Amino acid sequence: MTEAEFLRSAEVEVKGERCELLLYSEDFSGVFPGMIRYTVELRAAGEVVYAYHTNTYEYPPGGIQTAHNVAMTAYFRLKEELPRTPDTFLLHPPEPSLPTGQPRAPVAEVVVLQGSPRSHGNSAVLAGWVADRCGKAGVRSEVVSPDGLGVESCTGCYRCFNAGRCVIEDQMEEVVQALDRARLIVVCTPVYTETVPAALKAVVDRCQALRARRALAGVRDRGQAGLLLAVAGRKGPEHFECVRRVVRAFFTSLGVQAAGEVLVDGVEDLTDIRTVSGWEEEAERCLSRALEGVRAPPRV
Repeated sequence: MTEAEFLRSAEVEVKGERCELLLYSEDFSGVFPGMIRYTVELRAAGEVVYAYHTNTYEYPPGGIQTAHNVAMTAYFRLKEELPRTPDTFLLHPPEPSLPTGQPRAPVAEVVVLQGSPRSHGNSAVLAGWVADRCGKAGVRSEVVSPDGLGVESCTGCYRCFNAGRCVIEDQMEEVVQALDRARLIVVCTPVYTETVPAALKAVVDRCQALRARRALAGVRDRGQAGLLLAVAGRKGPEHFECVRRVVRAFFTSLGVQAAGEVLVDGVEDLTDIRTVSGWEEEAERCLSRALEGVRAPPRV
């Protein structure tokens, strides 16, 4: 978390109780150039009872509104109206809160993103190899298939940098929780028109919320590792370039250390990669190397 710069403060009386109203900013330019988050906060007896956030990336360049002006307006409206109408803060609803309590499933040390919409295709075979190898090693794994989740596309609103979660309500929050707790992230994907399938790309884009959550919490290194296992119909390493860039950017944005890759080309001639010896062994060797550190405690 960056150091806050306090811009305004005032005492207000809300339902007979003396409260403190604060306006402060935080510099997140280390994540995105020039990003500033503004917070209007109401505290009672030292406890935060309400917080409203906005950030500079929410507003298009050249627009009428700016994050600074919106935050100042919210602050002064609350200062003037809270003593008379205590529910005024509802005019500026807070962002959705982060989930609390236990995760929706046992924590998996290895999360596999199986990116193909074909549930029995070669990418699914790769994911199955990973899950089998994890089982033999006594490591809990989970295979997530984005195509079956109905995850909506990221809208680029940047509101996840206000409170650390996406404002779109769908199953993506479950994926974020799984990825956040994993020690190893494995991306299994086919090459679709020289890049990754749309559903997988939607999950990658929506992980902006996890990046925001970690930035707001000041988490820079969770000690996570990442693997890429990909299949391409045509022969030649050049057909993996876009997929490699997408996955590399995905890992980098989350602070995940790339730990290897297995690239299977010429699949149009093979049809089924299980018919060719060597690929399963190569995938297992790559995974085994990554699993060596999977039980190490995360560095926060």
